[in-house]
Amino acid sequence: MPEKVGLSSDSLKKMNNHFHKLVDNNKLPGIQTAVMRHGQLVHFDSYGYADIENKKILDTESIFRIFSMTKPIVSVALMQLYEQGKFKLDDPVAKYIPQLDSVFVYTDSAISLAKKPITIRQLLTHTAGYGNGRSPYPKLNQLYRKANLFNSKNNKEFVEALSKIPLQFEPGTNWQYGHSTAICGYLVEVLSGKNLNTYLKEELFLPLGMNNTFFQVPIEKVNNFVVGYRWNKTQGITVSDTPKNSRYTKNMTMYHAGGGLVSTTLDYLRFCQMLLNKGTLNHTQILKQETVDLMLQDHIQETRKHQPNLKIRTGESGFGLGFVISGTPDTLEKVFGWGGLAGTYFKIDVENNLIYILMVQLRPHSQLKLRSTFQNFIKSALID
Repeated sequence: MPEKVGLSSDSLKKMNNHFHKLVDNNKLPGIQTAVMRHGQLVHFDSYGYADIENKKILDTESIFRIFSMTKPIVSVALMQLYEQGKFKLDDPVAKYIPQLDSVFVYTDSAISLAKKPITIRQLLTHTAGYGNGRSPYPKLNQLYRKANLFNSKNNKEFVEALSKIPLQFEPGTNWQYGHSTAICGYLVEVLSGKNLNTYLKEELFLPLGMNNTFFQVPIEKVNNFVVGYRWNKTQGITVSDTPKNSRYTKNMTMYHAGGGLVSTTLDYLRFCQMLLNKGTLNHTQILKQETVDLMLQDHIQETRKHQPNLKIRTGESGFGLGFVISGTPDTLEKVFGWGGLAGTYFKIDVENNLIYILMVQLRPHSQLKLRSTFQNFIKSALID
């Protein structure tokens, strides 16, 4: 079947064998991979455990912590409000969130008032100056730790605490992955008058049929929630988060826009297919085609004038409105996507009409080179 849509079944079998061996050698608890091309699910492989101790096998119903793969979803939500004329991309965010009216910038020698306001475009492209507490500046990192952002009761409280932390650089002058999308999530709440959970459910998840995507796992779905795992050299794979004790199964009021969602592989495929279809899925329009095209343009050319060597992930140099774009600054590809902390990862290849998703629950996972290996196998499987 895969050859009919231009993918080599032999290459996909080799990919399965590689990933299965990692599970068999106790380097990975379990893994799911899925590929869609021309709107067809041409590959779906699920191998290993959702729960090693109880020998529970991963399946299509398995729910994963997608962490930062929440960010593209929230970015789409914000752009729905853009379509409604609720804001302009280059509006100062302080126009809607007054707490961000006067922001400061941290340097080794001083803390000074930012020269320009933060724009909404900069939040969507991670060029606003917000970090995540892992900067080259120990004192700035300490401010993040003291802020206890993730103890916030809601998005308003999170943004108020974040507003008191200096930026890592002047807005628009560099790229730094950080908490910008958390502000986007609060902006969705301010502009829509709904909390982020309600907005996403009504405007994205229900229309797209994403029936297993949540901030809080419902009681009836807890049995599908995958155990979270950690890895280190001495102990190997150990449990880090169980469904019973997880914050994702407790009563929640903080809907973290930067990384709070859980989802299934099949649900996230629906979200990706909507984007590849330029905003629609099964005759349901989520965004206009021109809005999707706008989101997938590179929006950091001006930033490169200040800092040519932006520290975006290896092999990726552009950034749209919520998505990284593959390639180099000179030759960006029509391939975009993002990943999550525990190893979840997706790419949408526009030219090849291709979507590929990898789902694991292991921190860290860089020692296994899952993402680069996955991409290489998919590229080698393309035969037209």
